Amino acid sequence: MPESRKIAVSDAEIDAAIARARRYAKYDQRVVKATYAKVSDRLRLVFENGVVLTVPRRLIQGLAEAEERELSRIQIVGDGTGLLWPLLEVSHYVPSLLQGVYGSDKWMASLQKQRRGLRLMDSLANSKRK
Repeated sequence: MPESRKIAVSDAEIDAAIARARRYAKYDQRVVKATYAKVSDRLRLVFENGVVLTVPRRLIQGLAEAEERELSRIQIVGDGTGLLWPLLEVSHYVPSLLQGVYGSDKWMASLQKQRRGLRLMDSLANSKRK
């Protein structure tokens, strides 16, 4: 078990960090509406600047096995920087979703492995056609 350590942070350091966060907050992409689209099986995010992002549900950790009623109940938290599915006890950070990070390192590695497998199958199928 790793040894726990305390990190001493001064009030001045905390104040400086808060000031930096406020200075860059104007660049945050904030969600104003989040819905689950059953027909396309995607999460649909609408941002305050009008941009719309849709993400296939199967890519997002914690949502793959969920039922429609669980998926449809989405709360926007953190002033639009977070999403919470209370019935699933699942949450995601919006800036991470924008960067294509849909879950933990382990989750992302499993998605990458699936993509490699699909590319290999496509490659084999194409070589058999020739």
